[in-house]
Amino acid sequence: MLGRLVIELVEQLARLWCRRFCAGTRGVANGGNSGAAGAGSTAAGALLPDTQVVTTGSIALTADDPAAVADQAVALVETAGGHVDNRTQQSASDRTSARADLVLRVPSANVSQAIDSLKKLATVESVSISATDVTTQVQDVDARITALQTSVNRLLDLMSKATDTADLITLETTLSSRQADLDSLVAQKASITDQVQYSSLTLGISGTRAPATVAPSDFWSGLGIGWASVVAALSGALVVLGVALPWIVILGVIALIVIVIVRFASRKSRRENASTEA
Repeated sequence: MLGRLVIELVEQLARLWCRRFCAGTRGVANGGNSGAAGAGSTAAGALLPDTQVVTTGSIALTADDPAAVADQAVALVETAGGHVDNRTQQSASDRTSARADLVLRVPSANVSQAIDSLKKLATVESVSISATDVTTQVQDVDARITALQTSVNRLLDLMSKATDTADLITLETTLSSRQADLDSLVAQKASITDQVQYSSLTLGISGTRAPATVAPSDFWSGLGIGWASVVAALSGALVVLGVALPWIVILGVIALIVIVIVRFASRKSRRENASTEA
């Protein structure tokens, strides 16, 4: 019973601390001054600037030798203080052209210069850049880290003073849950910090040479190509038939109605002529 009362008291204190801290953070943000979480900043790392922006972009290039251009891009990014997160290359074949794809991480301060330099490596097909403001998300994470860190510290202090085994077990269970939540938030803060400090650029380099057309070299390869063309022609004919069939049915129904009307009119005219002659 005592353990539950102690835990409820700790939770109420943590909530009050969080409300106070959140109100202080919003006041600083609205006033334009710099502010940060106190105790939570130690666990989460260095404080970020007031405005937190995550920048991402994609660049599509074409070149005669995508692998060589990819090497140049890697060297350029490393010179700018960045690194390569992922790189895939595909050699040219009879049916596909060469290609290289890279995910580059560039310091946010140098991202504009890096994009301009990458565009000079080959022919530019497309460029897109987007920026997302995550300032509010960072402030919320900082506030939650501060509240949880305060709760963990108080639980540790209570555990050091606990004498009852049941109270100690209850405190350990609550502490384990609080610590797990705190570790998760610290990891989330570290991920956001990395995204803010290093912009992510996706670079795709396509080969300019089209794949060579393979000519049949013997009877069997020629037979295979001929059979493939027959199948393709039949498939196209079936597609055309499928598109035209509803129209054929509708036109057939209309034609049938017209024929019935014409025949009925002609029969009526014959009967009238016969009655007149009689």
